[in-house]
Amino acid sequence: MKVSEQEKQQTRLRLLEAAVAVVTDKGFRQASMREIAERAGVGSATIYNYFPTKESLLYGYCAHVQQQVQAALQAIPDFHEYSLSEQLQQLVETELQAWLPAREFLQEVFRLTFHSPVASHLHLDEARQHYVRMVEDMLAAAIEAGEIPEQAGLALLAGLFWDFQTAVLAYWLRDGSEQFSQTSAMLDRAMAVIAGILETALVGKAMELVSFLFRTHVLSHLDRARQARQTLHKRKRRFMGVADE
Repeated sequence: MKVSEQEKQQTRLRLLEAAVAVVTDKGFRQASMREIAERAGVGSATIYNYFPTKESLLYGYCAHVQQQVQAALQAIPDFHEYSLSEQLQQLVETELQAWLPAREFLQEVFRLTFHSPVASHLHLDEARQHYVRMVEDMLAAAIEAGEIPEQAGLALLAGLFWDFQTAVLAYWLRDGSEQFSQTSAMLDRAMAVIAGILETALVGKAMELVSFLFRTHVLSHLDRARQARQTLHKRKRRFMGVADE
């Protein structure tokens, strides 16, 4: 019997939720694909049609969270009328809320990420791209509305905000204060700084400075090195009695 796309999505979601439960109970290393499949009510062979490895389950849930976050933001009445600073802060807070039921699972994600940073970066690409697109849309809308000036390297700027979000999550995982008050205070201070950076296009100016320094210093050194190699080459040819071209 042919399985519909809706049924596939439901099975995929059950597997992700089962992975959260099993990994939270046993830890990533002790969790098995068989147990996750059983928890989801799926055959032990069928799970591999959706997720070939435990790592893909782990990072698949990260991508699922980004979809949840986007849906939650879209459900907020008049969200498009928020200021950019308010939108970005709401994004970070919604991310924290989305991870709250799976906080211990997120700790396993961080452990695996720091254990294998290169591989984890590749696995997290889907989640990262989804998040970055949300931030890019917010930045582009703010520029179009004249709220902030043009920003050089919009994709890079959105990627930096993903890094900031990751740092916030790491801080939150270590926050033992009541109702995570320390995270809230840190976030308020950080967002005030970020708002100032965006309003002055400081990141773009920094990128222009780096580009200028690269052109004027690095490239000039490379040019001098090229000239030195050419001079050495000519001397070697003369020493060997070969006429210069």
